[in-house]
Amino acid sequence: VSTEEGNLSFATTVLYPGKVGDEYYMTKGHYHSKRNRAEVYLCISGNGRMVLQDENGNVIVTKFDPDDIVYVPPYYAHRTVNVGNKPLIFLAIYPSDAGHDYGTIEEKGFRKIIIEKNGKPAVIDNPRFCK
Repeated sequence: VSTEEGNLSFATTVLYPGKVGDEYYMTKGHYHSKRNRAEVYLCISGNGRMVLQDENGNVIVTKFDPDDIVYVPPYYAHRTVNVGNKPLIFLAIYPSDAGHDYGTIEEKGFRKIIIEKNGKPAVIDNPRFCK
């Protein structure tokens, strides 16, 4: 699809289950290069969480189960986390000209992470987060 303004792009992602230590597998996470672009996610199967964070470090974490739709507002970075024991499969729809800024997340990370605690997903402060 052309990256010309007005077009929409879409992608299907398969995120396999697993953990590194207690932290669940996740997508890398990104802001849009054009920060004023939104995105929509639809969970097809599996169980997950969506982590959204604005540039001031405000965080929203929402469940992401089959048939859930998550709206990612403009100016928010977003990451998907598989908290289940099956592949998490989802569809993302976004403006084709949004672009992807992975560098900011590589430098600073997300303020919150999702770990397994007592057999369940738990949201905790990220000890590696840089303000």
